[in-house]
Amino acid sequence: MVKAKRSASVKSIRSFLIIVILAVICLSNFIAALQGFRNSLDEADQLVDRQIKEKFNVISSLVNHRVQIPAALFDDNTIFQFWQDKTLQAYSSNAPVEPIAFTGEGFHQVSYDGRRWQTYSMGNSSKNYLLVVGQRVDLYEALVNDILLKAIIPIIWVLPLLAILIWLIVYFGLNPIKQLALRLSQRKVDDFSRYEGSEYPDEMLPIVNSLNELFDRLNNAFEREKRFSADAAHELRTPLAALTVGLHNISDGVVNQADLSSLTASVEKMRQCIEQLLELHQVSSGDRAASFTDCNLHAISQDVISDLYSAIAHKTQSIELLGQCDDVLGDSFSLSVLVRNLIDNASKYTPAGGAVLVSVQNMQGAAVLTVEDSGIGISEDQYERVTQRFYRVGGDRHASGVIGSGLGLSIVSFVAYQHGATISLSKSQSLGGLAVRVSFNTGVVDSETA
Repeated sequence: MVKAKRSASVKSIRSFLIIVILAVICLSNFIAALQGFRNSLDEADQLVDRQIKEKFNVISSLVNHRVQIPAALFDDNTIFQFWQDKTLQAYSSNAPVEPIAFTGEGFHQVSYDGRRWQTYSMGNSSKNYLLVVGQRVDLYEALVNDILLKAIIPIIWVLPLLAILIWLIVYFGLNPIKQLALRLSQRKVDDFSRYEGSEYPDEMLPIVNSLNELFDRLNNAFEREKRFSADAAHELRTPLAALTVGLHNISDGVVNQADLSSLTASVEKMRQCIEQLLELHQVSSGDRAASFTDCNLHAISQDVISDLYSAIAHKTQSIELLGQCDDVLGDSFSLSVLVRNLIDNASKYTPAGGAVLVSVQNMQGAAVLTVEDSGIGISEDQYERVTQRFYRVGGDRHASGVIGSGLGLSIVSFVAYQHGATISLSKSQSLGGLAVRVSFNTGVVDSETA
């Protein structure tokens, strides 16, 4: 329902742009025409006022020189009256004998003979006279209206042509989007090549860059899956071959302790490999960032230690959990897998009677999980490689003789990447073995990172 509403609100960018641009042009022209009409009316009023004052001055000059004022002094569009001692002394041929403006001195608008007149009157109390001069204003207003109409009609006529031009401009302006959509629809399934940003307008660069980033992520994901399948097949092939030989020897009746030990080791390696593969699949499947919640690293570590304690105690090893830290935003299952693999890895490569130390603490705005052991450790030149899938120091012939598949730290690295955390490996200052430190930001994790 939400999808339908969204598609209805912005069904077509082209139609939206055409309608909005055309509406803005019409509104702008209307406002400009209205402002022009008002300015024209003001100018017409000022023109009428000037003409009335000029005619008033002419008549006033005749009155002052005691000259007889002709009734036909002006055309029919002008009217005047001269009163003295409340007696009409002179008036135009189109003026009535009744007063047309005794409302006070200055400009006034009056109606007479079905027309509107602008009048200017001025009296002299000492000589007891009043001179009124008026001029028709409806003629000027009609002229202004006619000018405005002649200015608006061409705009109305040109609107259809303007709409066609806007449609063409918008059509060709949005054509790069159409071309990009066409190229995407014709793209092959296994084609993750990047688009050149120089082929597209600047406004489309964010889209093109986002698509290129998406293609890069998809390509990396497919490459990881290919490598994973190849590595998994390689890792499982060795114990399977050993199992095949062992079973063949057993079937031939050739059974000795060495064969059984080799067979047991192969089965154990396959079991660990499959379990870690399943863990890797679980932490990498789906969008776990969408279900991130506040997680307590101390509580998660405590639960993991409880599950592994019997195996650690069986090796006569000691394990200790220290510290407290702020909650981190993450997926509790993935974080427990991370802690489990770190502790399990530390226990594997710690000799009997050794120690494992787990600590959580706040450090420079981050929640830091550290797992240390008293094992032989790893040389610094191997720190970067040990987080790769199926990589083991010394290969399958590991010096420690511990059965493993090389997935533990790879899973830790992946979970840390999901949570925007950083991993650092170093020598443990307190126990002498390997120290793995995972630093989590206590703020919000960007879902794009995961």
